[in-house]
Amino acid sequence: MQSRKTFSPSQKTRNISRPQICLVLGEELTNFSVRLTCMRKIICILLLLIMPVISSWAQAKTRRLPSIINHPSLNLYAPFISLDGNALLFISDDGEDHALTVFYTSRENDWAEPVVLPKSVNHRLVYLRGFALNADGKKLYFTSAKSPVVGGYDIMTSELKGTTWSEPQNLMLPINTKTNEGCPSLSPDGNTIYFMRCDKMDQNKAEGCKIFYSKKKANGVWEEPQELPAKINSGNSQTPRIMADGETLIFSSNKLGSSKGGMDLYVSKFSNGNWTDPIPMDFVNTDKDDQFVSVAALGRYLLKDAPGAKKNNELVEFLIPNELRPKGMMKVEGYITDPNNAPISAYVAITDLASNKRVYSGRPNADGSYMVYLMEGTQYEMSIDPEQSSISYYTKRFDLTTEKTPQKERVNATLKQPVAGDELALDFVLFKPYSAVLESSSETQLKRLVRMVKANPQFKFEIQAMLNGYEQDSTTSNPDLTEIMVDSIKTQIDDIDTLGQLYKRDTIVVNTVYHNDRTLKQAQSIIDYLITQGADQNSFTLFGNAIPAIIPENKNLIIKAVVRPK
Repeated sequence: MQSRKTFSPSQKTRNISRPQICLVLGEELTNFSVRLTCMRKIICILLLLIMPVISSWAQAKTRRLPSIINHPSLNLYAPFISLDGNALLFISDDGEDHALTVFYTSRENDWAEPVVLPKSVNHRLVYLRGFALNADGKKLYFTSAKSPVVGGYDIMTSELKGTTWSEPQNLMLPINTKTNEGCPSLSPDGNTIYFMRCDKMDQNKAEGCKIFYSKKKANGVWEEPQELPAKINSGNSQTPRIMADGETLIFSSNKLGSSKGGMDLYVSKFSNGNWTDPIPMDFVNTDKDDQFVSVAALGRYLLKDAPGAKKNNELVEFLIPNELRPKGMMKVEGYITDPNNAPISAYVAITDLASNKRVYSGRPNADGSYMVYLMEGTQYEMSIDPEQSSISYYTKRFDLTTEKTPQKERVNATLKQPVAGDELALDFVLFKPYSAVLESSSETQLKRLVRMVKANPQFKFEIQAMLNGYEQDSTTSNPDLTEIMVDSIKTQIDDIDTLGQLYKRDTIVVNTVYHNDRTLKQAQSIIDYLITQGADQNSFTLFGNAIPAIIPENKNLIIKAVVRPK
């Protein structure tokens, strides 16, 4: 048999008749089609095989912390990660003479080499695993019996300034009492604290504990702590961990009757004014003591010590089942400054757009920095308003309804005196569908613009409405074509007069076009509203423009105010 060779049609056709050419080409095309079909099937099978692997990798059930923290020759225990996920405390036998010692590490991207906490914190009078961090990991809370104390073991705090931890400060009454307090856990804003109050406590264990919480008053003083209900306080409830959502509590107990052995972990959620019945976290509970854990604000993984591959103890993240998982929280942080990067006095407010409730109201710190956590599942509007009316404002929206919530978003705002040419985005100014009628939700941003217009009479403000997505048709083929443009053309047509003679007479042909360019009307609607709020009508000009969208899906309306000289 002769093997088939690759050929060029121009070469073969010299000795092959036309029917034979068709047969040969047809056979080649058929074989190509078969090969293409087989290739597609193979690709589909490979994708089906790969997808579960990709999915499991993206949501791995366990994740071991990197080798700069875990080491096969060391034992690590009791990890506490800050809510922003960028600072970590843990205990290791890497201290002098292999003594259990508290270490601290932080990261911008990768974790830094862990360092030993100072002797003011690392000493024999601490409850060794009773450590915690605030949301950004710059404030340390620990449990100590070292004087000065109110009673036995007290909760104390130390702040990281540069690379140095400050001298510890006792939280004093009413948090600390003549009994033993320890294992604090704080809300993201630092204004609510959960902790345990115990009958007995030493360096390694506590007994007869109950969980309490307290809120901070406006003057910075803690309220009298309140005991959590009996369904949580079963006789020996310890190590509370309030999640970033403020409504999910993880704690440990050996008195709830469903224990696998020793202290087990449980979760309870605050719903409709009450704590739910605790549910054991059996995905991590073992026959040994399970209690010193932590969870970053995203709420996806629980960080815990676990046996390592070299018969050591290491730090591992465990994927939290959906039914037990707290709501994820996104950290928003940044600086509010003037054009010279100097801090500027301002007010920060964040509103839940679904409920129209304000979820945050505050001012930046002395250095202009601010930080707030937002819960997934809704959309928010953030506004930054200056103390001085003549200075610009800043607004931004966050959509946390998508499948993946980012861990953090940095938002820096520069507030300044306006100059000619400045553009003020009016992104939150909306109109009712297919109209130039303002939505009521637009009023908040327009009132900010009114304040600025009134305080800057030396300028005019050009209100611009620009549509990317112009459409037109000879009929109202879709509801967006609300505008009518009539074009008349004078022309001559043939006609017959009363005597039956052919002649030409003048006539007008009317051409009607339906379109969606409402930009001038929309700009005027904005100006009309601003005038009703007390702005001078002579402070405004308007501009409207509409162009077709290159990609129909990218259709959008841009609204802004441009500062012009008078």
